[in-house]
Amino acid sequence: MNPRERLRLLGAGLAGLGAAPLALAQSQGLVNEKPISSQPWKVVMQISVDLEQAYEGLINIQNVLQLDPKMQFVVVGYGKAIRFLLNGAKAPTGAAFSGIIGALANQGVQFRACKNTLTFLKIPESELVLEATTVPAGVYEIIRLQSEGWYYLKP
Repeated sequence: MNPRERLRLLGAGLAGLGAAPLALAQSQGLVNEKPISSQPWKVVMQISVDLEQAYEGLINIQNVLQLDPKMQFVVVGYGKAIRFLLNGAKAPTGAAFSGIIGALANQGVQFRACKNTLTFLKIPESELVLEATTVPAGVYEIIRLQSEGWYYLKP
């Protein structure tokens, strides 16, 4: 059997292994998982690419908090994506980011905006949603939190 045939056979076998659990999960609905740890895990999420990344990241946080409400999140916005933290910003679905942010903040999620980005883009802090606070530099804030044991996530 040549290497190409081996890869094709291996791929078919792996695909078969993945299909059964997927079909089972789809038939059972939402999977109820036990929390990962008895202690709350701390996660810092970087949002810096665009509004689609911001929306995806916030939905990810909503999903995780349904499984483990004790998990703690800090969302750090900078670069082009910082606009999701501005009053009136809309998600790709047309929903206001402020509603999603407010709901997550009520669950303990913190939102931090990079002051360097705001200055560079000439955006006054007064345009930020109420739930957002500023930090001197978004990248520095992520590094600082990681040095304190926070897990890093970028959707």
